[in-house]
Amino acid sequence: MLNEILTVSKKFTLRHFYSWLKELGIGFTPLIRIPRTINPFDKEVPIYAKLEYTNFGESVKARPFATMYYLKLHEGKLDGKRKVVTATSGNFGLAGSFLLMEKFDFTVYMSENTVKENEWLITKLIKNKTKIETFSDKYCPTVAAKRGEAIAAARYVEKIDPEVINFDQYDDIGNPLSHFLTTAPEIYHQTAGEMTHFVIALGTCGTMIGCANWLRQNVEGIRFVGLIPEEGHHQLGLRSKDELGASNFFKEAKTVCDEIMEVTDKDAYNAMLALWNADIPAGISSGTNFFGALKIAERLNNEGRRGVVVTIIPDSCENYGEFLRRHLRGITGVEFKEHYKEFEELKAKAQEEREKHVLNLRTGKVMLVETLMKAVKCSNFSHKEGN
Repeated sequence: MLNEILTVSKKFTLRHFYSWLKELGIGFTPLIRIPRTINPFDKEVPIYAKLEYTNFGESVKARPFATMYYLKLHEGKLDGKRKVVTATSGNFGLAGSFLLMEKFDFTVYMSENTVKENEWLITKLIKNKTKIETFSDKYCPTVAAKRGEAIAAARYVEKIDPEVINFDQYDDIGNPLSHFLTTAPEIYHQTAGEMTHFVIALGTCGTMIGCANWLRQNVEGIRFVGLIPEEGHHQLGLRSKDELGASNFFKEAKTVCDEIMEVTDKDAYNAMLALWNADIPAGISSGTNFFGALKIAERLNNEGRRGVVVTIIPDSCENYGEFLRRHLRGITGVEFKEHYKEFEELKAKAQEEREKHVLNLRTGKVMLVETLMKAVKCSNFSHKEGN
């Protein structure tokens, strides 16, 4: 897959691509150090987290959607297309609803459970003039035939309707490519290449594949830890071992991961609440990521080894209010109402941080283009720079 990523990335001008992302307000998100109050191993093994909710589009999924959009525009694949469809558990579709609003007739294919239980997200989709079709999948669409109705439907409608194009995050090379060209070199720059572990959960696996392929060539000895939720989980956007199924991206992710760790709902949700206590407006999968990163830090500390662990905060808590109201008590024993004030404050904080970051990108206060070009030039990969 690395060869395919390199081949596609050399087909267009990186400087133009980075400038396009800058104008959208996507990329070069802040990297923060997790405070010692929730990482007791901070002295020997600091944990750094990338705040992806500050992207325009509200999550890490803005990167692959924007990259697929750019590639399709560049290759002329959107010519004659009037409708866009995509299968999603939420964030990929939400990013698309912001990026495609007023440009295409956009429809998301989602699990009926997600639509029923995640009302705040659905409200945003509707506000952005996005149509919604529901399927009997679990929370997250999967490629497995027995639970892949949304993905299969999106692929089928593209075949039968010449006006439709499917943004397929489960198969499109633009997904891992986005992280290969942006997320990974950003992390490298922000840590000065000083990192020992990259720990993130596996959903579509695009983030892991893109980052691992880039970072492994540029950071000696780095290790990659993939996280998967338990079966029957409530970790939206992620997939258990059974749900990952026969995905080509999962097969590739298994080859780049040095270790794959399972995380329970209870551990993920409690870790999310710990992030809240540290004033970090984390979403559910962010809890999964932090729990995994903390376990690696604990292991290194117990072995008397130093390290620098990097993870990602994929999205904020802001769209999960109704979902948490339904499920938090059953998973953690804590009523959501006990955290509601905190949730509302963190929700507002996430929105303020996003508005500031997007404005700084668009006005040039965050030097995304120059910084990424410098990181790419210093890497072990050659790309077309352009003007």
